Amino acid sequence: MRLTRILAVTAAAALTLGACASIPVEGPVREGDGDVDPIEPFQPIAQGPGATDEPEAIVTGFLTASASGVASDFTLAREFLTDEAASTWDPAARTLVYDSGAVAPQWDETGDTVTYEVPVAAQVDDSGRFTDIADETVERIEFEMEQGDDGQWRISSLADGVVISEANFVSLFRSVQLMFATPDLTTATPEQRWLPRVNAATAAARELIEGPSTWLADAVVTGFPAAAALAVESVVVTGGVATVDLTAQSAGTPEERALADEQMRLTLGSLPDVTDVEVRIGGLPIADDGSVTLAKAPVPDPVAATLAGDRLGLWDGDDIVVPADAGGVGAAAHGVALSYDGTRVAFAVDGVGVQVTEDLAAGAEALEPVGAAATEMAPATATTIIPGDALVAPSFDRFGAVWSVESGGGALQVATAAGEVVELGDEWLASRSVVALAVSREGSRIAVLSRAGNQASLEVAAVVRDAQGSPTGIGEPIGVGAGVGAGLDIAWTDALTVAVLGEPIEGAASPLWLTSVGGRTTTIGAMGGAVAVTARTGESSLVVVGGDGVVEERAGTSWSRVLEGVEDLAYAG
Repeated sequence: MRLTRILAVTAAAALTLGACASIPVEGPVREGDGDVDPIEPFQPIAQGPGATDEPEAIVTGFLTASASGVASDFTLAREFLTDEAASTWDPAARTLVYDSGAVAPQWDETGDTVTYEVPVAAQVDDSGRFTDIADETVERIEFEMEQGDDGQWRISSLADGVVISEANFVSLFRSVQLMFATPDLTTATPEQRWLPRVNAATAAARELIEGPSTWLADAVVTGFPAAAALAVESVVVTGGVATVDLTAQSAGTPEERALADEQMRLTLGSLPDVTDVEVRIGGLPIADDGSVTLAKAPVPDPVAATLAGDRLGLWDGDDIVVPADAGGVGAAAHGVALSYDGTRVAFAVDGVGVQVTEDLAAGAEALEPVGAAATEMAPATATTIIPGDALVAPSFDRFGAVWSVESGGGALQVATAAGEVVELGDEWLASRSVVALAVSREGSRIAVLSRAGNQASLEVAAVVRDAQGSPTGIGEPIGVGAGVGAGLDIAWTDALTVAVLGEPIEGAASPLWLTSVGGRTTTIGAMGGAVAVTARTGESSLVVVGGDGVVEERAGTSWSRVLEGVEDLAYAG
């Protein structure tokens, strides 16, 4: 997406802000997110209205002052408004982010209005929810003007919210992950929000207490009761310790209090200026027994399942190994998937359905190099767990269930670890052509790439589960990755990012989009003719498979050839 184009400019601007912050030499080692704040958030240079400013200058000055107000307050911006407009304008209602190129105001003397045709890149609502906007989307913004008795112009009517450039957005806002729990209270599920860098701890705490977005709410658990609230307006960070004071109504059961404490610690602990978090009610710790600890979602082991020469195998990053005299699946097999415990491999067979085998359960150390295998190869010992005619490549969740769906659309098919097949989301994909699906690593969300007519769509929906982890429903899907085009395959690269491999473009690199759920979309090029994608953790672990059997792995900003003769390859998930 266009937001990535101005990161270099932002970084250069940050260099002018002064000396670097000191590097801590004491305390525990903590994992960071790589997002380093400047010493002070960069603020656009703003000044109040001039006595002789024409309407266009008033509006331009207002836009600059309102952007600056994100990092302070909006007192200066309100000087450009009439008294009535200043009292009713709500700058927090939304943030409209426009392409950083110049936009010119248009003055209509007959209607006393100034309008902008704004090339929109994204918008953020009052709770920090980010919506990616497709390229070439233009929004018309209108300001009604009024000339006072003193001859000075002011804005008399305008929409709520602020309008800022991409460059200012990156400088003034930061991504924050609000942490919720899976229903079994074992694993964290993040929801990404974009909040002003100034007082980010306060905003993050307030949004966490408010709870997850509607689309995610049925798939996660929070320890904060509906009546919970901050007891004081701000979260104070002193010496790296963030102190969160809650009202008495924020106290639930002992388990809920322990969960609320863990959620707040994980959420605020990711901020660069926070090293510890204290959550209190009436000056006392909300919980002190640590009875709820949320783990991160599982990361696949560095061993991938392969399909090569119509035969299943395992790749350890160097070599492919196979069972000595078994593992054949035939030419109709496609779309391998590996369970998180490494004991089962699933694959789809056209006209049959999704099958599962444990032939590779012994692990790579007990198998033979592919070149040393016996000439005679027996079929894999496989069981059909989801019957179907043209099922898409399956996906394992962390509970051991296998997910798939007919490529022609219909209900999602889930083969649970107990052997039961459950149908979910009957209406969602009923009229779609489904290309690929992938369950997120903590199991709370599923991403689906589909088409309706000629329109490609990447959507994410909540997976509703009971306390034992069994799936019981699918939530209302949300669209992500507005810039994503027609694709062939998808894979989660981390807790928030979905890689989408685009259709090959003749004579050019295949597009590969990285879409952050609740955030930006970036594009990188993969090898021409790529047909499948998988990843362990992050962009640096991406692996693509070409239609010619060549496998390439991400190496810095380029790709490195690692295998040949492979039809499909997939890490766990």
